[in-house]
Amino acid sequence: MSRSLALITVALAGILWASSGVAVQDFFAHSTKSAIDLTNIRLILAGLILLLIAWRNGGLQKSLSVLKFNPKISIDLIIYGIFGMGLIQFSYFEGISIGGAAATTVIQYSCPALVIIWNSMYNKRLPKIGELLAVTFATVGVILLVTGGNFDKLIVPLACIIWSLISGVSFAFSSIYPKHLLAAKIDQFFLTGIGMLIGGILSFAIVDEINWRPFFEVDVIFDFVWIIIFGTVIPFLSYNLGLKYLTPEEASVTAATEPLASVIISYFIFGTAFGIMESIGIFLVIIAILSPTFFDKRK
Repeated sequence: MSRSLALITVALAGILWASSGVAVQDFFAHSTKSAIDLTNIRLILAGLILLLIAWRNGGLQKSLSVLKFNPKISIDLIIYGIFGMGLIQFSYFEGISIGGAAATTVIQYSCPALVIIWNSMYNKRLPKIGELLAVTFATVGVILLVTGGNFDKLIVPLACIIWSLISGVSFAFSSIYPKHLLAAKIDQFFLTGIGMLIGGILSFAIVDEINWRPFFEVDVIFDFVWIIIFGTVIPFLSYNLGLKYLTPEEASVTAATEPLASVIISYFIFGTAFGIMESIGIFLVIIAILSPTFFDKRK
C-alpha cells in the first residue's frame, strides 16, 4: 500500500469513529444501559466478527503460527486488549455519557501530543518545531474548550474531561504499542479482533448484569448496529491497515478527521453548538493535530 492510500484509510477511520461517537450519544439518550455494558457487548461482537474475517483470509492461521513459535507475544496481546481496546472504549463511552460526543472527541485528541512526547523521550531527541507547536496548540485548545475562556469555571463536566483524557492516553498507547506486533507478522484483522475479544471478556468482571436484550430494542437497534459495524469493525480495520505503513505520529495526525467530523455531525444531529472561545479551542486542537505534517518536512 502506498503512503497516500494509507493516509486516506486512517482519515476514513477518523470519520467513522466520529459517527460512532454520535451514535453512542443517541444510544445513551434512549437507553438505561451503562458505558461498561456497551463496552462489553461492542468488544465481544466486533471482536468475533474480526476474528471471523481473519479466519476467512488466512490471517488467523498465520497469526496462530507466529504465536506458536513466539508464545511471549500472547502477553503483548493481552496488554493490548486491556489498555488499548478495552480502556479506550470504556473511557470514551463514559466521557460521551457525561459530556457529549463532540467535547469528548476533541479532548481525546490531545492524543497526538502524547504520542509526540513519548516518541521524543523514547528516541532521546528534542521535539521538532511542528511537534512543539502541536503540544502547545493542543494544550491551549483543550483549556479553551473546557473553560470557554473563563478560567474560574469549567463548562465541560470535570468527569467528562478526565475520562476523555484517559481515552486519549489509551488511544496514544494503541497507536504506539501494536507496531511491533504487526512487524512480527501478526495479521491486522487478528490483532484487532483478539484485542477486542480479550478486552470484552475481561469486562465481564465489572458488568453489573449480563443482559444484552435491551441493545436490540427498537429505539436503539439502529444506533447499536451502527456502533458495531461502522463505528468499530470498519474503522479499526482501516486504522490498523494504515498504521502498518505509517509512523505513529502520521497515523494519529491523519485520524484527526474525527474531532472535526464529530463537531459537524453533532451540530446537525443534536444542535450542539460552541461559543467563540470554545470554537477557537477546537480549531487549535485541529491545528495541533496537523502541525507536525505542515511544519516538519520529512526527508
